[in-house]
Amino acid sequence: MISRKMQESLKGSSVIRQMFEEGNRLAKIYGAENVFDFSIGNPNVKPPERVKTAIKEILDEEDPNFLHGYMSNSGYPDVREAIAQDINKKHGLDLTFKNIAMTVGAGGGLSIVFSTIIDPGDEIITFSPYFGPYRNYADYCGGKLVVVPSLMGSFQPDLEALEAAITPKTKAVIINNPNNPTGVVYKEKDIEGLAALLEKKSKEYGKTIYVVADDPYREIVYDGVEVPYMLNYYTNTLIVYSYSKSLSLPGERIGYVAYLPEMEQAEEVEICLSNATRNIGYTNAPSLFQRVVA
Repeated sequence: MISRKMQESLKGSSVIRQMFEEGNRLAKIYGAENVFDFSIGNPNVKPPERVKTAIKEILDEEDPNFLHGYMSNSGYPDVREAIAQDINKKHGLDLTFKNIAMTVGAGGGLSIVFSTIIDPGDEIITFSPYFGPYRNYADYCGGKLVVVPSLMGSFQPDLEALEAAITPKTKAVIINNPNNPTGVVYKEKDIEGLAALLEKKSKEYGKTIYVVADDPYREIVYDGVEVPYMLNYYTNTLIVYSYSKSLSLPGERIGYVAYLPEMEQAEEVEICLSNATRNIGYTNAPSLFQRVVA
């Protein structure tokens, strides 16, 4: 008999995934061109031509034993350094490879972050509407997802509701900006307010309350809209990023976790993210696509 935990998970299986599978079924009957899929975030834009070129160059030029071999659980150091320097250039920060852990997409990133910071019984707060699998990631490390309503009409974060929801059990707040599913970009004043609130509550309870910034959509913005980068506002932030949307590579499962060297227990976090990658069974992010995104 399957485990009770998995039996419970079947009751709340992803409606989004069910819609996706139903779309595939209908496409076989009526033709893919006649079915419009608004379920999972599968980009309909081709990956940049540079991705194809990079794949060919890497396969032709890299030592295959190196390319397809094991590496540090957190990924190739030179890839991590390249990503750190890209973040530094864009956002005026001072990260090194030690502040980057390569991940199996954003889902893998969230899993290892929660495994690193969450104890059984801890609460993780997010704003509604939210990406459904957050609850699964919280459950699997013994945490509890607490959902706070967004402001009606604007879908901006309701900071008063957030403050009321924070308890001594609160360990993290998930920020998904731009937001999935609303598409809303959180305003800088709200990000500043969120940071100030969490600083206050962390001092009040004598513990760190983390921000987990789920950022796979941060480049998908238009008309000059700027997305505040959470590392510039709150020290105890873990950025979870995926190239699924920006490079149209959702099936390749490649992303990273980034954090400031000044974050509380940063050295321990580096080790724990690496250990969590191994313990969960990912071992490491896909080797070829680590080289591609660098």
